[in-house]
Amino acid sequence: MCKHTSWIAAFLLLLLVTPPLAIAQRRGNGTTSPNSANRGNYPTDTDSALKDIQLAAAVQATEEQRSQSRLWNQDTDAVKRLLQELQNAVATDNFSTQLSALNAAIEKSNADYHDFVGNLTKEQKAGLKKQIQKLGKTNEALIKAGLGATRELGPASSSAKRASKMEKIKTAIDNLQGAQKEIAAEMGMAAQ
Repeated sequence: MCKHTSWIAAFLLLLLVTPPLAIAQRRGNGTTSPNSANRGNYPTDTDSALKDIQLAAAVQATEEQRSQSRLWNQDTDAVKRLLQELQNAVATDNFSTQLSALNAAIEKSNADYHDFVGNLTKEQKAGLKKQIQKLGKTNEALIKAGLGATRELGPASSSAKRASKMEKIKTAIDNLQGAQKEIAAEMGMAAQ
């Protein structure tokens, strides 16, 4: 009888020190309640959080993409700088050199855009669909504004018309840079 008593005492002591939830989880269904409607499944919140983590990981930039993004940002900054030089030169009516340089910089920025988007993975394109669409629209607006400036900034155009065209280019550059920052943040390269 002493042997049985010691086993019973050990079992009762184990029950007292084991948390009730640990015992409930051993029922085999992974839940703490036998009446749970979600028996054996993970909670929906956990699934959603896991999907968010997987999406964030899938859209992270590679080193090559980081490098392309830095180059594209530098080229877009050059467009902005060359626009300022053009604005200064327009006042003298001798600005064909600056206009040509601006057009070349816009073309380079456009090529950078296509390189960057073309290098995105299928998963990145799916996860960043909204940001990619915004990049495309803002890039297209910059090209359109730049080409419009080439055609309409001739010597016969008024200074008000020239200022209006250059303001459109500046707005297009600012919008493109905003879209670049947005996608960079989503891809984990916010400090570009």
